[in-house]
Amino acid sequence: METAINFDAEANLHPENHVTTEQFVTMVIRSSKGHIEPTRVSWSSGYMDYALYKGIIEDYDLTNRSKPIERRSAARIVHEALLTEFGEKDEYEWSAAENLRDLYSCRTCVMHIAQMVVKGIMPGRDPNLFDAAGSLTHAEAAAVVVRMLDREQRIPPTEGRGFQSKHLSPDEASELMLKDPAAMLIDVRTNEDYKRGHIKESICIPLHDLSNNPFSVCVRKDTPLILYCRKGYTSSVAAQALIDAGYSSVYTIPGIEQYPYRLL
Repeated sequence: METAINFDAEANLHPENHVTTEQFVTMVIRSSKGHIEPTRVSWSSGYMDYALYKGIIEDYDLTNRSKPIERRSAARIVHEALLTEFGEKDEYEWSAAENLRDLYSCRTCVMHIAQMVVKGIMPGRDPNLFDAAGSLTHAEAAAVVVRMLDREQRIPPTEGRGFQSKHLSPDEASELMLKDPAAMLIDVRTNEDYKRGHIKESICIPLHDLSNNPFSVCVRKDTPLILYCRKGYTSSVAAQALIDAGYSSVYTIPGIEQYPYRLL
């Protein structure tokens, strides 16, 4: 199997050049899976096809395959590769990433960026900026891939703002709701996702609406609020928004793809 060190000649000769989306995807997949037989004319198309098939990349990446990759896209791709190819679980405690001014500049990228930062795979440009829309040089991309593969090479941050939300099991959440009738079970996915299937007794308050006006959730700030989403990312973001707004009893439970709920 090839490793993250064996990159193409252009990368070795010009490490300061910006890496394209296709080049970055090829580095990630080739380093983690070894040689994959190309299926099209381009030598690297096989890696793009494989990544798309596995859900590691999106149509957006195919459209922008020849353009310099943005750091937020690189974070998403590496994060998905870790989940898909390595089965590496997310870090539940990601408050260290909260120091980044641009963490929420792209709502769909929040957890991808946060996980790359707290795992020590893609540190910010400085302690307070990830530079989500910035590009990567070949040398920087190579370092990212090395840290993806080798945990000993990672440089996780040592400080961060502590989260005040608690993670509950489904049974613990049920007990809390039985004990306190005022407790609210909130689905923070979209209304469309909620209609396709949701947990009994839950109400839908999409993250977008909750973030825009967290005070609309309920009047009492000590009301137990139990949040869930699809994979746990969105509910974590929503929980922090509620905590920042002054709510004192905020909880999250596993997402509907993380636990076999009986959905309505």
